[in-house]
Amino acid sequence: MTFENLHCLGDISVEDFLTQYWQKKPLLIRNAFPGVQSPITAEELAGLACEENINARLVLEKDGDYPWQAEHGPFDESRFAELPETHWSLLISDMEKCLPETASLVKPFRFLPDWRLDDLMISYAPTGGSVGAHVDDYDVFLIQLNGQRLWQISEHYSNETLRDVDLRILKNFSAEQEWLCNPGDLLYLPPGVAHHGVAQTCKNEQGDNEHCMTASVGFRAPSLKTITSDYVFYLNENSHGVERFTDKEPIKPVHHAEITDDTISQFIEYLKQGITLEHEQVKRWLGEYSSDNKAFEDIEQTHNQKKVNFEQLCTIAAQSSLMRSPYSHFLFSYTDKTALLFVNGESFKVSKQFAETLCGDEHLGFQQLLSFMTTDDKTVLLQLYNDGSVFGD
Repeated sequence: MTFENLHCLGDISVEDFLTQYWQKKPLLIRNAFPGVQSPITAEELAGLACEENINARLVLEKDGDYPWQAEHGPFDESRFAELPETHWSLLISDMEKCLPETASLVKPFRFLPDWRLDDLMISYAPTGGSVGAHVDDYDVFLIQLNGQRLWQISEHYSNETLRDVDLRILKNFSAEQEWLCNPGDLLYLPPGVAHHGVAQTCKNEQGDNEHCMTASVGFRAPSLKTITSDYVFYLNENSHGVERFTDKEPIKPVHHAEITDDTISQFIEYLKQGITLEHEQVKRWLGEYSSDNKAFEDIEQTHNQKKVNFEQLCTIAAQSSLMRSPYSHFLFSYTDKTALLFVNGESFKVSKQFAETLCGDEHLGFQQLLSFMTTDDKTVLLQLYNDGSVFGD
């Protein structure tokens, strides 16, 4: 079974999902992924949690130093031997980056734009494992991979949370709906829906305990405060010069400490000059903002230690496939006859075909690229290779 070839919305069309459910109401789809098999085992997940640069967490509802204790990796292997039999969870975020084969879990959701994708998280839990009742500010698709998880949700709840715990857990959660999810089931939750997922006791055909593994595909929903702050910072870095405020028609104030309405009006006009919303400028900012990968810069740069020129890159590409780094974000936007390519918070003017191809399949056919690349395209590809965003397989 391959995830990317499946229509994960069951009998619901993409158009109906986007108009009726997306960011509006929850949706449970039974057997959305028939015959599902997790791309990673529980043992492999635990091993990954012991490595550096992996975003791993252990959540212990009980048997910690206090209720709902959260520990952050990397962990020592011996830590897993010390865990209780029940009521804990191991969660690893950014799985599609640190283990690219898990990206197959993301592909069924390509009917949503790449710039909205946040990350893939996979969790493991024995019976009773949970992270508590909580609310997310983003859209999430929850895929049951192994075992069973009981999901309870509520759309009407108090925002009061527990004190003195490591997680934001709702204090007085009361379920309005609940579903027992089996392997292959898919639950979609829009932002603002309170939910509580608890791993259940489950046995496989051989009678052995089947512990719970769940994949979570999250889609970002940035706050107005966040994007406003980032856009103003972008303007300050890219648009504003060294000009300073000047009085248009200075007059003697009635009182020396007064800020007059005329002064305020002048500042409003002055601010309007700086806070521009020109279409192409917002396009460039949004592409750079959405493709940012500052959290993974150090990891990515280890792909290609040696800098090369374009002739050397051609030799490398002839001997192996070129691939995009899983830690890089590739997006693009059309601009008249060309395109703006966005990679890791930077923008590059390239040909449309180059942008489409580079943001397409994982393996890049170099001979195909050579057949249409412009001089600018070649310069950009070389820079991306030397930066580690593109590397030889």
